Amino acid sequence: MLAGKAYMERHNQVAGIVYRNICTEYGLEVPGSRWETPPKVLENKQAKILWDFQIQTDKMVVANQPDTLVVGKHRKTVGVIDVAIPSDSNIRKKEHAKLEKYQGLKEEMERMWGMKATVVPVVIGTLGVVTPNLSRWLQQIPGTTSEISVQKSAVLGTAKILRRTLRLPGLW
Repeated sequence: MLAGKAYMERHNQVAGIVYRNICTEYGLEVPGSRWETPPKVLENKQAKILWDFQIQTDKMVVANQPDTLVVGKHRKTVGVIDVAIPSDSNIRKKEHAKLEKYQGLKEEMERMWGMKATVVPVVIGTLGVVTPNLSRWLQQIPGTTSEISVQKSAVLGTAKILRRTLRLPGLW
């Protein structure tokens, strides 16, 4: 019961950092609080940003709802960004799984929209461990998202989960 909500909260905190940095880069209104759920769609002349939005495609694709989708209108690019916070020992496996998971969506968007699409996995271990690729992935995301900011958010989220769990009656 605790895990589902707490894990999603931690995930959304990390995804929110990436999202707010993209908004800043494109001059879009940044959500006021880090606890505020971003709007599903934000758009201006430069970009369209979709948060947890189901993408309609001609052909059925299994994974069609990434955390964030960024459409760069001038460069005609699409960034499919998905965040994961697995156990530290599974970060490489999860990074690979994210790349595979959204390959079908990437191909469909390139075909339908005539834009270059990129899948960008943002994978941080529960205790802050990252793959050597994370800095390269973050550079592909519009705006400036530092490794340390997403690592810190993931670790603080884990600490919050641990504090809640250790307070449960009957554990000690």
